[in-house]
Amino acid sequence: MILSAAKRGDIWYTTVTDEKGGLVACSFSKNKKAAEKSAIESLPKNLRRDIVRSPSNSQVVDILNEIHGGGGCGQLPSLALLTPSRFLRSVYDMTMRIPKGKVTTYGKLAGSRKLSRAVGNAMARNPLPLIVPCHRVVQSTLRVGKYGAAGEKRNDGARIKRELLVREGVQFDGDKVLQSCVWDPC
Repeated sequence: MILSAAKRGDIWYTTVTDEKGGLVACSFSKNKKAAEKSAIESLPKNLRRDIVRSPSNSQVVDILNEIHGGGGCGQLPSLALLTPSRFLRSVYDMTMRIPKGKVTTYGKLAGSRKLSRAVGNAMARNPLPLIVPCHRVVQSTLRVGKYGAAGEKRNDGARIKRELLVREGVQFDGDKVLQSCVWDPC
């Protein structure tokens, strides 16, 4: 696994790629060490010991920076999702279909309220934030809920998640997403 980090503005972007250049994990933070730690910790444990550092892939970092700024990206980088779980793959694939400027709920993404907690856990373990836009998944109350946000104070996650959504065009009424910004995956 190859670990790279680069700074754009005041944000550090960290990527982990496999030997073929596929993006395995990424993270972002105002703190370089926190971004690196978050990306490494999202890897399966057996892969964490074989990491080498390399100069960043500026194309992937530029894509992450564009998404973080609220823009779209024409072409996603090559991905190498390292999970044997069909459930996780399915959840991440569906999450990638949520349009920019829209959100969905954990329950709608799960297709069942009974599985909404499992979807929440999948979002919490997402190794590719921004690419798999877990920030677009919100509580059934349409409040943003929690967000990992590497290196930030524990309570900053919801603020960062909301900032990402606002930059993408999601509208709010107080602390709730407007119904017009909710996407139904069915």
